[in-house]
Amino acid sequence: MAESDSQNPAGSEDNAEDTLTALSQVLLDLEQHPDNVILIRNQIRLMLVLGMTAEVLDAYDRLSSLIMLDEATWLSYFDLRLSSCALPLSLDAFLEISEKFTLAEQDYISIAVLARHINFVIHCFHAGVSGNASNEGPALAVDSEVKEFLTADTARSMIKALYERGQGMLSGSHQLWQLWLQWELDLLKNASDKTSTLDQIHLMFSERMAVPHTNFDQTSSAYSSFCSQYCQEEYEARMVQSTEASRPAKMKLSEKRYGRTRNDFEEQISYATDDNARTQILTEYAAWESDSRARNNTRGKGPQHDQHLTKSVYERAVAQYAKAMNPSHMALDAAVDSLKHREHQSENQGKGDHDKDHSAIDAIHEQVRVAGEAVRAYKDAEASLWSKYAGWALDTLSLDSANHIWSRAARACPQNGDIWVNLLLNEVRKITAIFEKSLALGLLSAPNDRTSDLASVFICRAAYETRLEPPENVQASLHPVMVTIMRGLDLVSRVNKSGDVSLKMEKFLLSWAETRALDYLDQVLEIIGKPNKARSSSYQMVLLHTDVLSRHGQIEDARQIFLKAIHRSDLDWPEAVYDALIQFELVHGTLDSLFDARSTIDKEKDKLLKRREKVAMDQQQYMISADGTDAVADSASQPVAEQVEAIIDPTHNTSNEKDQNFKRDREHTTILLSGLPKGVSPDRVNSLFSDCGAVRETTILADSDSMFDAALVEFSNVDAVPLALQKDRRKIDGNETSVSMLWRSTLFVTNFAPDIDDAALRQLFGQYGRILQIRWPSRKYANNRRFCYVTMESPAAAQEALILHGYKTGTEGFSMNVLISDPSAKSQRSDVGNATLFIGGLNDRTTEADVRTLLQGCGTIRHIKLGWDPARKICRGFAFVDMASESDANACLPLNGTSYQKKFLKVQISDPNFANKKAKDRKPDQAAERRDRLITLANLPEKTQEGLLHQALEKIIPVRRLEVFAKTHEAVAELDSSQDVGKLLLRSEPFIFEGNEIQFSTQRSRTTAATSTPNTSEITTTTFAPRAARKAKAIAKPRPTAVAAAASAATAVKDGSASILNGQDDFRALVAAKNKQREDKLVIARDGVTGEKRKSELEDKEDTKRSRT
Repeated sequence: MAESDSQNPAGSEDNAEDTLTALSQVLLDLEQHPDNVILIRNQIRLMLVLGMTAEVLDAYDRLSSLIMLDEATWLSYFDLRLSSCALPLSLDAFLEISEKFTLAEQDYISIAVLARHINFVIHCFHAGVSGNASNEGPALAVDSEVKEFLTADTARSMIKALYERGQGMLSGSHQLWQLWLQWELDLLKNASDKTSTLDQIHLMFSERMAVPHTNFDQTSSAYSSFCSQYCQEEYEARMVQSTEASRPAKMKLSEKRYGRTRNDFEEQISYATDDNARTQILTEYAAWESDSRARNNTRGKGPQHDQHLTKSVYERAVAQYAKAMNPSHMALDAAVDSLKHREHQSENQGKGDHDKDHSAIDAIHEQVRVAGEAVRAYKDAEASLWSKYAGWALDTLSLDSANHIWSRAARACPQNGDIWVNLLLNEVRKITAIFEKSLALGLLSAPNDRTSDLASVFICRAAYETRLEPPENVQASLHPVMVTIMRGLDLVSRVNKSGDVSLKMEKFLLSWAETRALDYLDQVLEIIGKPNKARSSSYQMVLLHTDVLSRHGQIEDARQIFLKAIHRSDLDWPEAVYDALIQFELVHGTLDSLFDARSTIDKEKDKLLKRREKVAMDQQQYMISADGTDAVADSASQPVAEQVEAIIDPTHNTSNEKDQNFKRDREHTTILLSGLPKGVSPDRVNSLFSDCGAVRETTILADSDSMFDAALVEFSNVDAVPLALQKDRRKIDGNETSVSMLWRSTLFVTNFAPDIDDAALRQLFGQYGRILQIRWPSRKYANNRRFCYVTMESPAAAQEALILHGYKTGTEGFSMNVLISDPSAKSQRSDVGNATLFIGGLNDRTTEADVRTLLQGCGTIRHIKLGWDPARKICRGFAFVDMASESDANACLPLNGTSYQKKFLKVQISDPNFANKKAKDRKPDQAAERRDRLITLANLPEKTQEGLLHQALEKIIPVRRLEVFAKTHEAVAELDSSQDVGKLLLRSEPFIFEGNEIQFSTQRSRTTAATSTPNTSEITTTTFAPRAARKAKAIAKPRPTAVAAAASAATAVKDGSASILNGQDDFRALVAAKNKQREDKLVIARDGVTGEKRKSELEDKEDTKRSRT
């Protein structure tokens, strides 16, 4: 023990020395980059470890002047500041701390920070009055200047101002008001003249009741108690006055728009259990509050737009984003510290130990990358909300208000280039200072060496210089535009050696030089010609560069660029460069150069084909590697005789094997193609992938609200997918497209509330990107299926939408599951194969352990679901068991019929559609009753989804089951009762589904209509001819002769087809009457009425008639 104690100080000294070394390096870097936020954060973290409180506070001051700090950072700052301040507190220190509180309140709105400020003022006031602070707060002592400055009126005005700052937080402002009220009540207890204090408290309650908040009942109850204690004679008048004052505020709280009120949103926020859910609710709240259709009108009716409440909701939403991002930021800091510590340990170890730590360091690098991407995703989402906030302010408030919001947005989200671009465009007079600040913070390239935001900021600056100084007015050798772009290219190359893959700055510079500054074209071409991986491997850059050179007569330089490009193995679209080179040689080359180009291209095509074959083989091997062991095992277990027979007999029936090989695999063979021009045809899309493989199906996803279309392309073979993915960023009719695997953009969404429908999900997920389609499952087998597949416009949009995972839906708080639709997860489902067992014949005392013991040795058990009666707390005699595989399930089938606890077991493969199968002993009246509840829906749109049609229909009538028949564009729905069928048939309003008016009919009416409509085209002179007419005779009627029948048929032909139809109707009516007589006779016979009894009844009737006459 003593030995360990003696070692700890040495270890701590080594850690302190390492921390000092790291801090000295950070300080050296800060001398060169004093505004770098990442360096300042590292400085604060290292100084906190060393206990350098004063230096940490100075670093916090520097950091708060550059960017916004979140609630947790400000609270930790004030804890450190108040604990380290000198006592008694001087007036200068009091004012300085108050100023810091004001700066914090100008960043993100925070009830916690406002409450801390109010408590600070109250503690200082009590310390000045009684010499001691209040018992609830920290021990503070103030000098005489603070006591003289902080009078009751001054403290009241400060507290009131702080309360009014948080007044817009409808569900949280009561915390601030309660602090103020308690302080006033304390003053009232010790006041010598209570009249003025009572008047102040009455005014507080009156103003509070006039402000919308969610605690009206508590406020009214508190005022009632106060009036009962201090002004009983005015109780009724005071309460009536407060009730009248609260009416407009309550109307604000309950104002309904699109089926929701402010109170609904506030309740959702209070019920939310995590920050991500609150973030999503507040985002919807802000969109609801800032709806452009909610405007004040002259009569004061309809939705009322409240600018103060809208600003408050936006402020709460962006603050919640920062709060939700805080855990990811802490994880990033921890991962960075761990990485530095591990790398330092690795440097001090030997080579062998260094190799062992290499994998651990790689794992920590991955943690840093994931945490950094999470932080960036939160900040990008917050930046999007800031943009909506500023856009609303520009439309509703003023330009100065919008500019102020853009400035705050740049402090809140300095990582986002679009925010800086908007600020640069709106603050032209300060563009130089803003541009330099955006670079000095060092966050545009974080994390993971991002370059697109840097490029956007530099292009915005260069565009400003283009408008400011025309090229003809510049006397210098380099135009300011060139200086800016060259600086941007240099910075991008230092951030990422490969360069900017979007090539925004290169394209801008070439276009500017050729159209606006032709004198600088040679210099620009020299800049663009410098080797860079992003430029050299981009077919767009090759085509753009060579076009500019060929237009200005530099043919040989263009040819050399072509030849260098086609020899590169990382060229993103070689075919486009091949075609461009041939076109170039046809226009500018000779016959020899054309032949040389064709020969070179043929050789490169062979190399390209081999590379793609290798990639395809690697991809295929990767996808089937999981099944390789099973295939070998199956082959090994096959009898040798069968293997030899299959080799000798080539005509061996392999239809089952072919069906297995050619089974559709939509998850792995379907890609998503987005960014297509409007109205593109499937043939045009298929032409892009003509060299990849056979296309099975192409579906165009058109959206009238979007500028672009998308397409789903399903290949016949999975080998075509790697080749198709290489066509990313190709152009179709001038539009750059994006190619990705469909499942990467598809979300599996489940466990949402039962009342969530297609429109609600589109509104929920539409905030994170365009929704291409939502696929709903059919509910004809199970009406409680609550899941769907949401296809977003890109994998990035799908990743952003994952923030909805865990989002609470509905009044019961269903926690929604949102996951990427990974096809590999399908093999883990127990219902994919026949791996679920139904076990019956169990007694009421059976437990899960008993079932597990029963199946022991038969295979691996994944899950047991026992049929359980919660009321009686006994087993209901059956269980469902999920086995690991179908073979394990089959191994349990021999237990069927065996005796177990004095009962015979029933063990069989579970049938998920068992409940929907027709019972063999179903009675005829039950079948007839079910037919009466069926209704047919006709005129359905193409590719109607059963799930969507079910949702639409059940909004007007309860639906048990619905099935769509795609070939006939019809559906059959089973309703709850025949009365519901009648209501639907008598419905006056048309039922519109996806633009088609749906027609309803019953099964009986459709049968009658079908039988009553003859096929007149097949009627001849003898078809359905009515029998010959016969004269009425008293005794007997002769049978009609053939001559009479022929004559009757001839007469029918002369009379036309109408007489034929009438004869047929009469014939059917006669048959129906005869059938009715037979049914009556059968009924009489069943009731036991004999012939004699009927005779007597007839005689009695005759006697009755005679007596009446």
